[in-house]
Amino acid sequence: MYNWWVFIHIIGVLGFLLAHGVSTGVALQVRRERSPERLRALLELSASTTVVFYASSFLLLLGGIAAGVDGHWFSQQAWISVALGVFAAEMVLMWAVTRPYYRRLRRVMTIEQAGGTAVGPEEIEQLVASRLPMLTFWVGTIGLVFIVYLMTLK
Repeated sequence: MYNWWVFIHIIGVLGFLLAHGVSTGVALQVRRERSPERLRALLELSASTTVVFYASSFLLLLGGIAAGVDGHWFSQQAWISVALGVFAAEMVLMWAVTRPYYRRLRRVMTIEQAGGTAVGPEEIEQLVASRLPMLTFWVGTIGLVFIVYLMTLK
């Protein structure tokens, strides 16, 4: 059964990387974009991968934890617990920091599209120019590389 759990884990990893890759690409592009229509399109593209992202994250965790239990990794080696802790910490960080940023940006872009006067070009520019997406990009990348290191080089 161990091999099936590893298979499920790898399928989850692939889905996670594909779905999250879209959001990462959007994060990198948003900082350079100034057209409100294109910003809204980028934000919609990122939001469209949410279901795949969470489903893949579930498979990634299910398969990884089950393979770890089945293979007795938790009792024999600490690397799997460290990798799980890093993944959990990154998920919490991204949810707590990145999610509010994109919610605010989406809200501002919706108000702008409706012709509201509550936000102006300065607020949009300030949000778009934020360094937060790059910070979370690097934290996520370093965390992912560290998890791969733990899994392969233990």
